[in-house]
Amino acid sequence: MTSNRPSSRPRRPPGREDAPVHQALDQALDQALDQAPESVPPESPPPGRQQSLPTMLKKFHKTAAEPTNPKAQAALRLKNTSDRLRSRSADKLSSAKLAPKVEPRGRSTSAQAPGTRKGTDSPGPHVASGPADVHHDAARSASPAHDRLRHEWRADYDVAPLVRGDTVPELWAETGNVLVYLFAKDTGLGPSFKVTDQILASSGMLMELLQDDGPAQAAECTLYLPLGSEELETLVAARNLFALLTSQPLVGIESRRTVFEALLQVSVLLRKFGFANHDGSTYGDEVDRSFGCCMEQLTLADVRHSREKTVEALVLGEQMRSWSLYNEGFCHGVGKYDDLRELKSPLYGDISTNTRTRLERAHLALANRQAYVRQRLEAFEFPSLFAGVASSTSMDEYKTIRFKEWRNNFGKMRNFVLNYYKDLFGSWPPKARSKRNHFSCSGLNRQCLKILYSDVCALYDLLVDRESLTPRVIGEERPQETEACRGDPVISALRKMLSEFERSSPPVLPPIPFDVPKVPTMTTIREDYNDLPAKKQLKLDKSTKSHELSLILIRSHNMDMDALSLPFLEAFKAFELKEAKSMLPQDMADQRIGFWLFLYVVLQSLPMLVVDAPDVQYTEGVEYFLCEPPQGNLPWMEDASEVRKRWYQTAGQGIVELSADVVMFSVEATYMRSHCWLAAKAWEASGGAAPPPEEEAGLLPTRMPPPPAILYDTAPAPSPPLLLPPPPPPPSRSLGGGSVGGSTFDDILKGMEREAKTKTKKTFGF
Repeated sequence: MTSNRPSSRPRRPPGREDAPVHQALDQALDQALDQAPESVPPESPPPGRQQSLPTMLKKFHKTAAEPTNPKAQAALRLKNTSDRLRSRSADKLSSAKLAPKVEPRGRSTSAQAPGTRKGTDSPGPHVASGPADVHHDAARSASPAHDRLRHEWRADYDVAPLVRGDTVPELWAETGNVLVYLFAKDTGLGPSFKVTDQILASSGMLMELLQDDGPAQAAECTLYLPLGSEELETLVAARNLFALLTSQPLVGIESRRTVFEALLQVSVLLRKFGFANHDGSTYGDEVDRSFGCCMEQLTLADVRHSREKTVEALVLGEQMRSWSLYNEGFCHGVGKYDDLRELKSPLYGDISTNTRTRLERAHLALANRQAYVRQRLEAFEFPSLFAGVASSTSMDEYKTIRFKEWRNNFGKMRNFVLNYYKDLFGSWPPKARSKRNHFSCSGLNRQCLKILYSDVCALYDLLVDRESLTPRVIGEERPQETEACRGDPVISALRKMLSEFERSSPPVLPPIPFDVPKVPTMTTIREDYNDLPAKKQLKLDKSTKSHELSLILIRSHNMDMDALSLPFLEAFKAFELKEAKSMLPQDMADQRIGFWLFLYVVLQSLPMLVVDAPDVQYTEGVEYFLCEPPQGNLPWMEDASEVRKRWYQTAGQGIVELSADVVMFSVEATYMRSHCWLAAKAWEASGGAAPPPEEEAGLLPTRMPPPPAILYDTAPAPSPPLLLPPPPPPPSRSLGGGSVGGSTFDDILKGMEREAKTKTKKTFGF
């Protein structure tokens, strides 16, 4: 008899390994339920819930505990059948081959030799490196699923041709002219690789062996590699050497399964076979080119998100003699130096002593820079600015200057900037993980200061007078004054205040090439204003209408920047117009000078931190600072501990030998890579009407959130050449001229030379 009541028991999903077992169990349970009496129906699950099969069986068995009738006895037999089926299912699952355990993150700790792993029949390596073998440290993710995805691209590699001395397909180029043997000649084994002799040009040792093994006139030459061992690890290392030189994938073995370890083995062979350029600073052009492609393809230099990878970049940069990788690892390593030490990686000991010393010194120098900036910018306080000429009442030439009004407007600008960034970030200095910012660390981090620097650079471009080149020179207490300065006591007093600020605390700062603002004046709406009698001027001043006031302010801006809609600039223009209402023209000029003083001191406080070291590639989203470059000679050279010197051409066409670190990484050199100097060069070349330089054109700041990096880019220019720089431009009213009043850059260079001569006896790590 078949029951018509619906079954509330859930069905198991198909596709499982034990599906046949559960199907048989389901059929038996259905039959028992059909034969059970109507008075004892199976329990139905409550609404919204489903019961598992073991729970249903348990409840059914409970109802059949007293086998007093045939129906109950049938249920008891069903229980016994269920137990037997479950036992068979367990036996079947226990005998099945399980998937291998997911590897732990980070470097492999396996020390088993190839071919000795239990449960495998493979005689050697079976993992080939793909184009993106990037692994991060445990701080990034500890998810097993992430590990499985990370290793999905790995493919088995057949090492049999290597072991048997057969040809390796991916390293056999029909156009090659060199047959490479991995085994000795007396073994009778054939060549494994066929390559061009061009990739061996940097190895004097292999070229000699190549010449000995075959006549120069032969179409094909032979090369028996002196490996010294036939171990699988050695054969794989040799294979990876030629794979690197020919841009083929690398291969890993169980004991060395990362690209980092494979490249370390390659570096050992490069040194063994004598690969080198003319001075030993690299392994030669072919290796540099090949390793550069490998770095780019595998993103070896992108160490932003991994402490372990940062250490690997330093080790690999030294072992592969790659300056670009070493420079990237060093700059990032200094920025997260404390985190690297907390990691306690065993690889840290593989970094050379010279590099570890440089890292520590650069870290201390960076800490000093950060303290210097925090002291000034956490509250935007600059007490030394008004402590000199602005507080004096005995200087006759400045008695008409309203320094008190300058100070008041300086304070207004300070309050405006503080309120703007408190609204932007939630607080100042910003706090990490606020609703209004994306920062992961509190305080004045690199991203925060980049945004600030981007905004003040945009404001500088808006207000600066691009036709007033400063006569000031770094370090001079009494700067020379042009005729224009002598005729305008306001500009003279302003520049004297700026010079006092730049000398107020070490390091002495170089003056910005264009260092004064455009001042609002009534001549923008009445050209003959200066020719009018004083009474009529006063009458015009008092009768100025609101639209005329707006026009005066607009015409005191640079039009190329005034047309841009930037949040900070829009806020400033609204603030300036609000403060200028009901002001006389003289009051508007004092307001502009006070605002400019604040802008100038903030601009001059930032470059030592926000200007990244030359040639750093991966900077986007980084919150630690990247401003400390490696100094001194290359750490893998014999003269690594000596002062690095280069020959330079001076403004007077003389040739001098100076410390390269002083010239390239001094305070002056850092500031010359900053926005104000780059913009000055562009304006000077085009007569003052050009937009900001190409590096920054079209890249503008946005409000939070985003950005992970500022959009008004202030990336540094390429680093100065190691040998003679180009000669200066011909004398004119230019940044490189030699005439009085227009010789700012030449005089700054002379100051650099004087300072360099006094520092050449010092070692790296200033």
